[in-house]
Amino acid sequence: MELTFIGGADGVTGSASLLTDTRIGLRALVDCGAHAERELKRPDGVPRLGFDARHLSCVFLTHAHRDHCGRLPQLHRAGFRGPVYCTQATAEMTCIALLDAAKFSPEYDANDVEMIDFQPLDRRADFAFGRPMRLHGVAVTFHRGAHILGAVAVTIAWRSRSSTRRSICFSGDIGGNTPANPYQSLLAGQQTPGPVDYLVVESTRGAEPARPAHYKSFADRHAAWAELFADSDARGGGPVVAPCFAIHRAQELWFDLDHVLRGTGAGAPDAAGRPRWLSLDAPLAARMTDVYAEQLTRTGDDEEPPAWRNPGLAERLGLDDETGVDRYLAALWGRVGRNRAPGGTLRAMRDPDLSRVVALAGSGMCEGGRIVDFIADQIGNPAATIVLCGYAPPETGAGRLRRLIAGDWPLDTPLALGNARLDPRRIKARLVDFGDYYSGHGDLDALCRFVFETDAPAPAATVFLNHGDDAMRAGLADALRARAAMQQPGDRPLADVVMPATGARHDLDAADDIARVARQRLRAQALASLRGAEPGGA
Repeated sequence: MELTFIGGADGVTGSASLLTDTRIGLRALVDCGAHAERELKRPDGVPRLGFDARHLSCVFLTHAHRDHCGRLPQLHRAGFRGPVYCTQATAEMTCIALLDAAKFSPEYDANDVEMIDFQPLDRRADFAFGRPMRLHGVAVTFHRGAHILGAVAVTIAWRSRSSTRRSICFSGDIGGNTPANPYQSLLAGQQTPGPVDYLVVESTRGAEPARPAHYKSFADRHAAWAELFADSDARGGGPVVAPCFAIHRAQELWFDLDHVLRGTGAGAPDAAGRPRWLSLDAPLAARMTDVYAEQLTRTGDDEEPPAWRNPGLAERLGLDDETGVDRYLAALWGRVGRNRAPGGTLRAMRDPDLSRVVALAGSGMCEGGRIVDFIADQIGNPAATIVLCGYAPPETGAGRLRRLIAGDWPLDTPLALGNARLDPRRIKARLVDFGDYYSGHGDLDALCRFVFETDAPAPAATVFLNHGDDAMRAGLADALRARAAMQQPGDRPLADVVMPATGARHDLDAADDIARVARQRLRAQALASLRGAEPGGA
């Protein structure tokens, strides 16, 4: 078995890893993500993939974010006709996202998206998280993720050239929720793989220190929102504007804000009788919310709550049982379509009677979309509040706002927000960074948990770090080596930590070949020794 890092080896974009085994005719791609920095600059319709797409057996898709699924239509256009294995939620949201992107892409169209052969493994009657399935001559296991709805880590096991069982786990993106502390609202905790020989682990935030405990607390997060609304009212009760991603961040924010507004005084009318109300002005996010509504609510005769659903919801909401959670979520998602401002959100922000709106909109990185218009309109309003709620690279609009909050943006330099140019000296709105409350990428604690936690004695594993810049990968590599050296009881031992380069190929069966040659050499030496010891020997 050979592993080739096609993309995402040295950056947070374009994840794609190729597994090849000529003995069993396998050529499997794990993820096929878009390269954010390339944007739409190659209109030839047949992207340079680094391999012949016509010869691929299948794709294993870890989740529905563009940097993991964005090149699937180009893959189809380049001749791939095999199955894309994923979960039902990932299939539905990927299709929605790619059809939306097809409206603006010169590289593919809606037909390329519609022809993708998604095969959700969790629809199979014999599916269970942690249970291997036989596909294309290998054993495939899905482990539930907590990054977004539908996300999984994927373990693939095979017989090496020496018939030794070997396995590799691809983490996809690792969320922060754990079974012991599913602090973000909607999803159950991240599962970890069992004993494996190799791990391919994301490192988006690998060099950052673990977040303080209050960022991993449901109660503390909601208290922070209540304090923010109290401060907003003290400054005149202007609009509260939050950029959000269409997948997961919009739904998490909707849950949290609805809960805070209904459960505290923050949602009560002010002295002038003005209501505070919540609006999701993001059509793509609304369509994704339909998938969340379907996947997180029991239907028919289901007795157990959905596998994705946070098991702590009933207690946190003060409900008696999971049936109450079903009813609560059905009402919650129903409000997404009903909470609309007459004349639109922008008009409501300027209307004295409606300006206590809490407006959610995309894009999450403030590179375009309605959120740019909302922020540009309200950034000079001293009664307004702008809340950043997610990861954003420094070169994006949200990243520049975060640098301004931290005092790292020069006040005499215009701040680009999509097509808008803001004068930092004229910014009067309050800017708040809630990113650490909502990051979909696990911190150092979560990454180490994924690598080291195992439910059975495990062989020493080689860890490949991908999906992170050089500094993040190097920081995580140092942390993993330091912990491995401690040899804590129960930890998975590590054989090596590798930072692969894009295009690098790694023979995953080489260790078996070396061991076989060593055994043969020892056997030959033993035989020679025996012959030398025979009577009459030289």
